[in-house]
Amino acid sequence: MGMNNQLMGMTTKSQMVVHECEVTTILILYGLPRLLTGYILAHEMTHAYLRLNGHRIVSNVLEEGICQVLGHMWLDSQRYSTTDATEAADSSSRTLPAAANESKKGKYSDFEKKLVEFCKNQIETDDSPVYGVGFKRVNQMVTNSSLQETLKEIIRRG
Repeated sequence: MGMNNQLMGMTTKSQMVVHECEVTTILILYGLPRLLTGYILAHEMTHAYLRLNGHRIVSNVLEEGICQVLGHMWLDSQRYSTTDATEAADSSSRTLPAAANESKKGKYSDFEKKLVEFCKNQIETDDSPVYGVGFKRVNQMVTNSSLQETLKEIIRRG
């Protein structure tokens, strides 16, 4: 966000991919906690990556599974993050009170720590036929192999 709350650095051009699938936008609700927004972005950006690289995954279970696994991995990475994640932030963040900036500097509040664990638990215990089963299936594949090999296998299966 720039001056007067104007969005900066937004791409307005859509990207065409091999299979004529277009990704123009990823929409996320405004006002969600930072960690929940990050998880959603990781999940939705995985869908975008697959489309933009021409990967058509017929199985919704496998596609949602890989997206859930990457969202889960992102959340897990935040548990251990202690570096300043916002060095690139503009000077407007300097006008916020120290407590508001604390989570941006890797010092997570108790709420944020609990939110990470809650979100991870929701993903891990989801028993829905697509997201829950997909996560469990793909997570098992990643555990027995690597993320790259799992992605190759999912793409190969189509």
